[in-house]
Amino acid sequence: PVFIPVEAGIDHRSVPRFDHVTDYAKFVECLKAVRDEPHDFQTLVIDSLTALQNLVTDGVCKAAGVKFLETAYGGYNRGQSAALTQMRKEVYSLLDEIRARRNMAIVQIAHDHIENVKRADGTTDRRLAPRLIPGICDWVSEWNDIVISADFRTIEDANGNKMIVGKNGGEREMYVVGTIHRLAKNRYGIPAGALPFAWDAIREAIAKANAATAATETAKQEG
Repeated sequence: PVFIPVEAGIDHRSVPRFDHVTDYAKFVECLKAVRDEPHDFQTLVIDSLTALQNLVTDGVCKAAGVKFLETAYGGYNRGQSAALTQMRKEVYSLLDEIRARRNMAIVQIAHDHIENVKRADGTTDRRLAPRLIPGICDWVSEWNDIVISADFRTIEDANGNKMIVGKNGGEREMYVVGTIHRLAKNRYGIPAGALPFAWDAIREAIAKANAATAATETAKQEG
């Protein structure tokens, strides 16, 4: 893979990457380089989408002459809409071209947070989700074939209290099926449940889901 670092998360990693991106125009240049220049990379990693959103919203605020996105262009979510439009028409248009021309997998890392979600019956739940503006989060979730939610693996003690498993901060696991309390999804038919926090685990889960789908289709045709 090749990384576009929009924050300092991989500074200590020896991986193929662009220089640390600190402005939106430079980020777009990196995407165009991945799209146009000769290379053999099969995966593009953006680290992180949350930091990229900050570059976009800073640009929106500067163009609108305000300090806060909520007041851009007179408020009423116009600033958020401008940020979404820029992400959708510029960033994700380029990512579409990269997928189509270079046949690359595109991984976007995002920080998470706990957000309030209002249900149809008027009640409110709390959900773990990417730390993105709601409109951008919805767009990103729809665009991607799989949205992974990572968390620490926990067990319950005798009193029902959750304890993190593992050393050095704890073991991680990931989920690709959403619940009321977690935003996640996949288009491959991977069933609910925790997966090991490893790229090979995702590849294996996709392969199993594709095989199960193929077997179901064969059975329907034969039946």
